[in-house]
Amino acid sequence: MLCNDNLLNGGRVMFTKSIEQTVSYLEKRACDFGQGCERVYVSLSGGVDSAVVVAILCRAFGPENVVAMYRDIRSNPVHECDVVDLQKALGFKLLKIDANPLYDLFLQNCKEQFAQVGIKWYEEKSAQAVNSGWDSAYASLKSRFATPFAGFIAKAVDGGGGRIFGTGNLEEDVLLRYFDKFGDGAVDNNILVGLTKMEVRQIALWFGQKYEADIFARIAYKTPSADLQANGDMHNDENELSAWARNMGYDIKLSYGDCTREGNIAWAVKEDMDVGVITGKRRNWRRQDLSRKFRYTKEELDVIMFMREIEKSTRHKALGIPGVERQELRNQGFVD
Repeated sequence: MLCNDNLLNGGRVMFTKSIEQTVSYLEKRACDFGQGCERVYVSLSGGVDSAVVVAILCRAFGPENVVAMYRDIRSNPVHECDVVDLQKALGFKLLKIDANPLYDLFLQNCKEQFAQVGIKWYEEKSAQAVNSGWDSAYASLKSRFATPFAGFIAKAVDGGGGRIFGTGNLEEDVLLRYFDKFGDGAVDNNILVGLTKMEVRQIALWFGQKYEADIFARIAYKTPSADLQANGDMHNDENELSAWARNMGYDIKLSYGDCTREGNIAWAVKEDMDVGVITGKRRNWRRQDLSRKFRYTKEELDVIMFMREIEKSTRHKALGIPGVERQELRNQGFVD
């Protein structure tokens, strides 16, 4: 049964308890994850997930004990403006890091080294870079570039301890694993991993009402974008995921929905939780069997099949680092 105690912009809130109760619970869990910390850390992108996380941390630890970093590498300047407005509304400590000089220096040095050893080089945003897969390499570099900054800051502000609070939601982190394992995935915990993008957006709208700050609504209605290809929101989550699907033969548009409606990604994750069609007991059922049992449409079946493939290909992100362990070497007779 859904909670009807609040309406946000004409749409029903999709929580079984009030958002205030939900936020209070997330605050408690944040305190659990940050136990023993003097200050806690989060990376801000200007998106709704990190905005909600920093708001929860400010309530849980006090804004004076929350340190956030915005990292600029070929980033859309609108996101930095939104982060600044968010800081004004909440009062946390904001660090703005211009990493462009370091990024340029590394690439120039790397380009020279590639030439010396005879490896081809493709400039960022060039057709050759896109066609050769280098656009993914440049995006990964931007994501991973922030990791050492986050690690240093989190420890430095907390006397050598440090907690990096993650900002991934249910759709991104559970089955799609739409993150860079050693970039935005390099975190100590994730308090939003059980919430859909729509639910996170509704919490943002609630914060906007609570603090009388328009910045939360502005962020809630933004297009979700990793902003890692130096082309602004042309590189956004839904477009990239949909392109993956098309390349795999599925004619579908992947969606997070909006502030009052969940998209087909959340639908698929919930179907898997309820009836196990992606990772559960029906993960190997054929399309015709699923159609006969659950009356899925062609589009719904395509989403399920796409999610199955992506889940398998990204499963390594949820596992430990593979290695040749001692017992294996013992079994092969190489060591005692």
